[in-house]
This record gives sequence, C-alpha cells and structure tokens, in this order.
Amino acid sequence: MMKKPHSILAALLISVLTSEVYAEEGDILESESRNVASAFIGAANFVVGRIGIECLSLLGRLETPREFVTIWQDRNAKYYTASTKYIAKKMEAADASGGTIARDAVLKDYSTIVRKEGEGIIKDWIGKGSKREGCHQAVMLIDKGILDVTPEAPIYQDLQALAVWSKIN
Repeated sequence: MMKKPHSILAALLISVLTSEVYAEEGDILESESRNVASAFIGAANFVVGRIGIECLSLLGRLETPREFVTIWQDRNAKYYTASTKYIAKKMEAADASGGTIARDAVLKDYSTIVRKEGEGIIKDWIGKGSKREGCHQAVMLIDKGILDVTPEAPIYQDLQALAVWSKIN
C-alpha cells in the first residue's frame, strides 16, 4: 500500500530552513509556515511531473508529461501560484541583500528540499515491485486528486495562509 503523500510531506517539510529574509525594510518575507507550504506544493508538483515522465507512455496514456502537470497545476492554481510567487520574492530579496550568490543559494535550498521529498514519494510509489503496477496506482491517485490541496491536508492552514499572503504581496 502506498503511503499518503500529505503525511510524508508534512512530517519531512517541518525541517525547512527558517532564516529571516526581508522583502522591504521592516517586513519579514520568510516564515516557517510559508516555507513549509511552498515546499509542499513544490514537492507535489515535482512528483506529478516525474510520474508523468516515468509512467504516462508506459501506461499508454496520450497526454504529455507537461499536460499532466498542467492539469494538476490548474486544479491547484491558487496554491501553485502563491508558492511560485513566494519563492520568486525570496530570491529577489536575497539578490537585493546578497547578490547573485545569495539568490542562487535560496533556489538551491528550495530545489534540494523539493527534490528530496519528491524523490522519496516517487520511490515509495513506483520504485518497489512492478513499475507498471506502481505507475498505474500513482497515475490513478494523481488523477483522483491525492496530491491536490484539500482541507484534509495536514498543513492546510499553512497553504491557506500562503495563498492569502500571495494576494496581498
């Protein structure tokens, strides 16, 4: 049986770095809540993309991996957009205060967390046993919305807060 990604991501993403980044004088841009929420969305997006690459043609599905990801992004647009906006603002703030090296470090840290968590889920889903069966299950779960943001997600409040933050920033 596959592990629920919401539980895995929530537990693993709590360790996200929480150093303060300032967007403007006196405004704290970065928060642990926004870090966790954006990493959660990033990891889910990564998983959907990799499952698309690894599984769609194997299963005879006609959509491209890009189309598969776009469908997920559209269903989760409010949170996906907020997450990408947050990471972009963190990179801008780091660039303004520390230049290209600082900006690139923010992107590297985020990408490392997203990739680590996403690869763990992918390994659990399709890295054991029959790849075809794992792919069938993974694609079915994604189609049914297992990686979609819902009130049942353990970090739903953080995801909602990120979406609210995004509207006012």
